[in-house]
Amino acid sequence: MSGNGGRTLPDSDFFISYTSEDRAWAEWIAWQLEQDGYRVLIQAWDMVPGSNWVHRMQAGVRESSRTVAVLSRTYLSSVYGQAEWHAAWRDDPLGERQQLLVLRVEDCERPGLLGAVVSVDLFGVDEAASRRRLHEAVRGALTGRLKPSVPPGFPGGPRAVTVRPQFPGALAEIWHVPARNPAFTGREAELSLLHKAFRTGATVHALLGMAGVGKSQLMVEYAHRHSADFDVVWWIPAEDPALIPDHLAALGRELGAPDGALTGLRDRQRWLVVFDDADDPAAVRDHLPPGSGLVVVTTRRNGFRALGEVVELGVLDRPDSVALVRRRLPAVSGEDADRLAAALGDLPLAIEQTSAYMDVTGVPVPGYLELLRTDAAALIRQGHVRHHRGTLATLWNPALRALAREHPAARQLLGVLVHLAPEPVPLDLFTAHPEVLPPPLAAAVTRPVEFANAVGALVDHYLVRRTAGELRFAHDLVRHSVRVALSREHDDAPGLSGMRVPGPFTDMPLIALDLLAAHLPGRIADAPEDLSRWQALLPHVLAACAADHPTSATAWLLDRAATFLHVHDRPEEAEPLFARAVAIAETVYGPEHPNVATCLTNYGGLLRDLGRPADALPLLERARAVDSVSEPGPRSVAANLSGIGLVLLDLGRPGEARPVLEDAFAITLEANGPGHPDVAVARRRLEAAAESEAAAAYHRRSPPLARKRLRG
Repeated sequence: MSGNGGRTLPDSDFFISYTSEDRAWAEWIAWQLEQDGYRVLIQAWDMVPGSNWVHRMQAGVRESSRTVAVLSRTYLSSVYGQAEWHAAWRDDPLGERQQLLVLRVEDCERPGLLGAVVSVDLFGVDEAASRRRLHEAVRGALTGRLKPSVPPGFPGGPRAVTVRPQFPGALAEIWHVPARNPAFTGREAELSLLHKAFRTGATVHALLGMAGVGKSQLMVEYAHRHSADFDVVWWIPAEDPALIPDHLAALGRELGAPDGALTGLRDRQRWLVVFDDADDPAAVRDHLPPGSGLVVVTTRRNGFRALGEVVELGVLDRPDSVALVRRRLPAVSGEDADRLAAALGDLPLAIEQTSAYMDVTGVPVPGYLELLRTDAAALIRQGHVRHHRGTLATLWNPALRALAREHPAARQLLGVLVHLAPEPVPLDLFTAHPEVLPPPLAAAVTRPVEFANAVGALVDHYLVRRTAGELRFAHDLVRHSVRVALSREHDDAPGLSGMRVPGPFTDMPLIALDLLAAHLPGRIADAPEDLSRWQALLPHVLAACAADHPTSATAWLLDRAATFLHVHDRPEEAEPLFARAVAIAETVYGPEHPNVATCLTNYGGLLRDLGRPADALPLLERARAVDSVSEPGPRSVAANLSGIGLVLLDLGRPGEARPVLEDAFAITLEANGPGHPDVAVARRRLEAAAESEAAAAYHRRSPPLARKRLRG
C-alpha cells in the first residue's frame, strides 16, 4: 500500500473506521491492537500533512484485512463512516472471514445490515474489562510486525503519538463535575458543534441560552463524553460570584498548588473549567485561569462576548423532543409525544418536569394538554426534576428580582407584556401612549435611549427577543412563568421579596386593556393601516380580554374585535365576544346607555348573518328601546333601525320593515348628505323593502290558482 507522503506501508491487519467525535475511542482501540502486535491504519496517526486522506481511507478499507467500525450515534449519521463499513460488509456479507468488526462505544441502535453483524460493547465497564472484550473481538486476526515496547519518540515522523492515549471511559485525574443525567437525549448536533468550537484555539467560550434550555446538562454530558481529553475537569457554580473564590481554592488544593488554582493551571494544558450559570461577565473575568486550557461559561445573560466566543443554545429539535418524551414516558405514542412536545415548545426542562408529573399522577397526554390550556399557571408548579432546583414557576425569579432592583421601567413593561399574547408586540403600542402608563415607564417611553435600555434589559435576561419594531417573549412558557411570579409579588412567599416596584401587578391587565383601546381604530377596515393594525393586535386583544375585567375598555375591545371577525368571515368566533361585550357594557354603563345599544345592534347584525333572524330581533328591539331613552348619535340610531328592518324582511314581514327602513334612510340622509355612500346603501334597502311589500300584496290579491302557479 502506497501513500502517506510517498512512503510505502505494509498492508494493515485492521483499518479503524470512526468519526472525529469518537477519536479518543479510536486511538485507544488502535493502541491496544498495536500493543498486541497487530498492524493498524488509523487516520489520526497515519494521515500526515500532504497525504490525500480520502484516497488513503479508500485504500485502507480495500487493503486492510479487517475493518473496525467504532459505532456511535454520530458514526451512524456519517456519510464516510457508512461508505467504509459498507465496503467491508460487501466483501464478506456472510461474515465468514470476519472482515467487519463492530465495536459499540455508546448505547445506540444497529440499523439495517449492521443489525445482522454481532457487535461488542466497549462502554459501560472499566478499562480492563473493555480491553478483554476487545481482545476477544479480534481473536484469530492475522498478526504481523512487532511493535516497540515503548511509545514512539520524535513527533515529526509520520506517526506523531508520544503519549499513550487515555482510556475514553475513564474520568480525568482531577474531576469535579455533577452526575450525568441518565435521561439525556439528543443534542448530537450541538455536542458536535461545541466540540468543534472548543478546538478553534479560543480559551474562553460562553454557552448562551434561556433558562430551562439545558445549558448545564449539555456541558455535563460534554464533560463526561470527553473526559479522556482532559487531566483536570472542574465545575464551579457561578450564580453567586462571592462563592467563586472558594471553589477555585478547592481546585487549588486538588492541584497541590499552594498559591491557588490559577497558578496551578498555568503550566498545564489539558484542563477544563466550567463556570455554571454565571450572571456577570465582570465577576467571571477576575477569576479566569491563565494558560492554554479551556474555560466554558454557561449563562442566560448577554455581554460575555467580551470574554471570548459565544455559542447560543436553542430549544430541542422536534425529533429530540419526541425522543425525550418517549424515554421518560415509554407508553406514550409517537403522535401524543409530538403533541406534548409542541405544546411545551420543545423546552427541555418543561418536558422533564411534565414527564415527572405525568409519571407520578398517571395523567394521559390529552388530559395534560387540557390542563395546560385551562390552568397553565397552576400546572407549571407541578412536577420535580432531579437535577434542577425549583420548577418552571420559579425559574425566572432571579431575573425578576434583578429587574425590580436595577430596571423598574423594564419590570413594568414586562408586567404589561404578560397580559398580551405570545405573538410579536409592536413597540409603538407603548411609545404612542405614555398617558396610559405608570411611572417610571411613562417617562421612559418618551425618551428613546431610556426605552431602548428598558427593552434591552429584558433581552439581556433572555426574557424577550427584539426585532427592529417589535418584541416577543423568548418562549411562551416564559410568559406563563413570569405571570405566575408577578401575580404573587404581594404575597409573602419565600424567594419573591425584592420584586415589588411602582405600579402593582393588579393594575397591569387594566393598563394592557387601556393601551390596546387607545391604539386601535374604532372603524373597522376604513383604511389599509387600520386593517393591518387590527390584524397585528387582534391576538393581544383576545389575550387581554380573556379575563373578565368589567371596564369600558374591555367592552369596547370585545365589540370591536367581534366586529373585525364578523367582517372577515369568522362569525362563529365573533358570537361569544359580542355576548361578553353586551354583558360587560351593561355592567359598566347600566342597561340604558347608548354604548349598550351599539353592542346590541352589532350582536343582532351578526345573528342575522348567521341565519338566525328570530334571535337577532329581540336584541335589536332592546337597542331601539335604549335609543329611545338616551341620546345616541344618528349613526348608531340608523344602524339599529336598518338592522331591525332587514331582520323583519328575513322573517317575511315587509310591511313592518318598510317604515323602519324609511326612518333609517331619513336619518342617514340628514346626517351625511345625499352623496354619501351610506345614503345609497340605505336607499337600496328601502327599495328592497318596497319591492318585497309589493310582491307580498300581489301574492295576497292573486286567485288561489295563480298563487299556486307562482309557487310552482
